[in-house]
Amino acid sequence: MNDNIKINTLARYIEENLRVSDQTSLNYIDPRGHVSRLNSKQNQIIFGRRGSGKSLLVRTLKRDTSNSVFIKVNIEDYKDISFPDSIIQVYRSFFRQLQKEINENPEWFQFLKKYNGKKLSSEIQKILNEMQAQLTTPDIYDENVKKTNSEKAGGNFKTNALGSEFGGNAEASQSTEIQKSVRIEKLNRLKIQLSEMKELVNKVSKFLNSKHIFLVLDDFYFIRKNDQANFIDLFHRLSKDTEVYLKIATIKHLSTLYSQTNGSISGIEIGHDAQSIELDYTLDQFQALSNFMRELLNQANTNSNAGVDLRQLISDNAFKQLCLASGGVPRDFLSLFIKLCNRAVNNNSSISKTDVNDIAIENYPNKLDNFKHDSAEEKELLEYYLKFLRKFTLTDKNTNIFLVSNNDLGDYSQIKQAIKELVDLRLIHLVDANTSSAPSDGKRYSAYMIDIGLYPNSRPRNFNQIEPGQTDDAGRRDQIRSAPKISLQDFKKYIDDLRLTQVLEETD
Repeated sequence: MNDNIKINTLARYIEENLRVSDQTSLNYIDPRGHVSRLNSKQNQIIFGRRGSGKSLLVRTLKRDTSNSVFIKVNIEDYKDISFPDSIIQVYRSFFRQLQKEINENPEWFQFLKKYNGKKLSSEIQKILNEMQAQLTTPDIYDENVKKTNSEKAGGNFKTNALGSEFGGNAEASQSTEIQKSVRIEKLNRLKIQLSEMKELVNKVSKFLNSKHIFLVLDDFYFIRKNDQANFIDLFHRLSKDTEVYLKIATIKHLSTLYSQTNGSISGIEIGHDAQSIELDYTLDQFQALSNFMRELLNQANTNSNAGVDLRQLISDNAFKQLCLASGGVPRDFLSLFIKLCNRAVNNNSSISKTDVNDIAIENYPNKLDNFKHDSAEEKELLEYYLKFLRKFTLTDKNTNIFLVSNNDLGDYSQIKQAIKELVDLRLIHLVDANTSSAPSDGKRYSAYMIDIGLYPNSRPRNFNQIEPGQTDDAGRRDQIRSAPKISLQDFKKYIDDLRLTQVLEETD
């Protein structure tokens, strides 16, 4: 087997396993102990950018079925369904999968178990039918209610020679029918059904030998932001005092999980109702990121039996640049690596730093498609914020990193939200969350890097690329500290002058 065949074997294996499915043979690499945490009987929110490994992590729950039931609903399947019908559809998917667990129970051959299973399956089917009927009704509608009031009078009538006498046995009745219209709200009807659903869930758990139920809501961020808190509230209520434990995978700053308005609370509060698991590697953890990506490639090389000499295929400088180009996102890293392998085979050469820049720029349209897909109704607004940052950093300052004052950013909430979302959408990357500037002005800054895919070309002229992991002999990051500082006042003026009617919905 020559080197090119080995490289092709490795690239094909990675490509086949790039998207998580039941056939994926890549294992979740877990240096931070996420798997053991996820297996706990606790509601949890899994935060990570697209491609960070959320789906691969939650798939680990499926391995141990001795004490738990694994139910997964991909929220993207319901992203175009209006609220609250989207909730009903997810509930239906949940109960259908529970029904399947009952019907496929290995103890089905036992007579009593079979009898109880059929009865329980019928109860679930009743709920499913009711929910199907709800889908055909408007969100709010009027229902006519009829009520009949009856009044009765009794007595006896006796007839004799002298005439009739009243004695008390005969009856006379009068009925009045009252008709009124009652306003029915679909969401409230769901809330009324919750107690019945919770009782049913506990019956299922008991039937399945007291197994707890892990309900995974994957890609939760596809629910519209202003519906998310109410959406998750219905599932949080279902989990209270039952064996259901929520595992919600989402992108952090595209998610509004908790809402408190006019004294009314909806959703899940992190730290109280659920715990968070943070998957993202940011560029301020560059050594940990580099080690993780090395392990990812080594696992793929071993599993594929390709036997590629990775140190010979990609130089250390090119590998560092690939880590930067990925922004710390495993899927982006592997996607770029596949394309780099194809180039190495075609050119019969190793992978260079310039190759990484070329491929990252070529791949930008794919990343832009993801950005449009994930940012939904905020897409156009975020594009304006990105345009300002790109021009300031790459065009005006001829560098790749900019500083934002932590002290002042709180006064510019829309800019703060835009930066958080652009990080989550993988178009800018956090380099250092707490640094000073050079020369020091007494303020603390966050440093961000523009995505390499946004570079004008792979070898921009008079360009100063600052590398996040680079330090001097004393361990100082003076290059980062010397990066240009964004004027938040100028940034706000640029946005204000556009006279946009839309604003970003702010998250915690």
